[in-house]
Amino acid sequence: MKKKDSTFISMTPLPAMVILVVLFFIPLMMTLAQAVFHDGRFTLSFLKDTFSSPYNLKIISFTFKQALVSTLFSMLIGLPGAYIISRFSFKGRKLLRAICTVPFVLPPILVVLGFVIFYGNSGFLNRILMSVFGLKTPPLRILYSFQAIIIAHSFYNFPVAMNIVSSSWEQLDESCEKAARTLGSGKVRTFLSVTLPRLAPSILSSATLIFLFCFTSFAVILVLGGGPQFTTMEVEIYNQAKRAMNLNFAASLSLMSMTICLFVLGLNTLLQRKAASQARIGSPTAPGRKLGKAGAVLTAVYIILLLFFVLAPIISVLARSIISSSTRSGPKLISFEWYSRLFKGSTWQAVLNSITIALASAFVSTILGLSLCIWIRRHNNSALEIIAMLPMAISTVIIGLGYYIISRYLSKSPDFLLIVLAHVVITIPFVIRSIAPVYRSLPQNIMNAAMTLGCSPARTFFSIELPLLRSSILTSLSFAFAISVGEMNATMMLSNNRLETIPTVIYRLINSYNFQGACALGSVLIVICFAIFLISESARKRSAYV
Repeated sequence: MKKKDSTFISMTPLPAMVILVVLFFIPLMMTLAQAVFHDGRFTLSFLKDTFSSPYNLKIISFTFKQALVSTLFSMLIGLPGAYIISRFSFKGRKLLRAICTVPFVLPPILVVLGFVIFYGNSGFLNRILMSVFGLKTPPLRILYSFQAIIIAHSFYNFPVAMNIVSSSWEQLDESCEKAARTLGSGKVRTFLSVTLPRLAPSILSSATLIFLFCFTSFAVILVLGGGPQFTTMEVEIYNQAKRAMNLNFAASLSLMSMTICLFVLGLNTLLQRKAASQARIGSPTAPGRKLGKAGAVLTAVYIILLLFFVLAPIISVLARSIISSSTRSGPKLISFEWYSRLFKGSTWQAVLNSITIALASAFVSTILGLSLCIWIRRHNNSALEIIAMLPMAISTVIIGLGYYIISRYLSKSPDFLLIVLAHVVITIPFVIRSIAPVYRSLPQNIMNAAMTLGCSPARTFFSIELPLLRSSILTSLSFAFAISVGEMNATMMLSNNRLETIPTVIYRLINSYNFQGACALGSVLIVICFAIFLISESARKRSAYV
């Protein structure tokens, strides 16, 4: 029985390991080779040229600048919510948590579209302000500026700070604070000397993760930046590879980007472990305090502002999709013209392409991720888990670049297949994060009892383990589908305008100022994303009762 068990466990994940190496590491090596090889000879000239050019150094400097400022503002928005959620019990607590989930559900191109429609010069916010105050020109000119980038990144990332810090805060034992207060320490001093040092690892962990997301941001910079003065490394990688056709320079920038991201991810891992060790000290205290009058007012204001900040751009997309006018200054009319156009021509084909690619990549990545989880769980193999999670440390633009380099060696580039494979690499880490924790929590004694009673390892897996993992597998499928259907970065790198998806068509419509068409297609994407979110939430709740 032990021999059979060993054979089943060792052989099941083997194909997944091989496929992971082929799909992730080979394109990555192709990119690295492009940076240090020319005509078959090793050279550092491309790297030297990349890091000696004033223009390139300006791009690198701006990438760090926008990521740091975006991280700061994301933390400033998210930390008050973390404090409120973790320490107080009130009626709007579930609403506040629900607000945090909205940005996670939305692809970046939808966030960009929402900001254009709501904050633009002719957007809803400016029109409201002009109407209320009788102004003739838009008072807010936010778009295509540094401020627009920071606001969009803050919108997308403040929930990261809120969720990570509130989770750690809830796990802290309050006895230390109570002891400090008993010894005469005031509230501020107790927070600064007792609470803050214990929260520091989780605060820094969330900050490094947000920095990583902002550092590798692509769609937000590409659309809201508005020009070369706001170009980041990821946008420049795309420009050099696709527009200038300078793959060596694109690969050199990619090498630096990967090095920085891997360092930040390693730092984040260390901080997560430190935060986890802090959480284990003492016993956690559930939020039970009641808000005072002043606290209730401030909390209500905070929630209202967050609701406005998060929901206004999304509602604007839905509203703009059915509002049109015959002329720029003409009366606004309700029209479903663009929804009818969705079912005609290339736009409908883009919807079908997105759904087909998402289904294929979600199915493949879930099978591969589940196979890897078998080995990770049975052998408690953290090394394999780290390797499988590495695609999270590499930007999707760079993953797309690797496949784009491979496509240049093929006589006929199979766009559909390459995009699916790139999406599989991108989604595998999320599949493992969905399945592995649930798999680890399954009681081993049930499986041992089944095999003691004569069940083979394969039968034990399919008849006992797999049914118990059903909800987490459905959740991973949902996550993978949602990520793939909204993915634009790698798709733009690979499509060559021959194969369009929903995000790439939205980007094209934004560039051509066809905002009603972009909003109609964006509304379809919103419905798809929220439907997938509801499915995954339903699966998660069912798994809680297993």
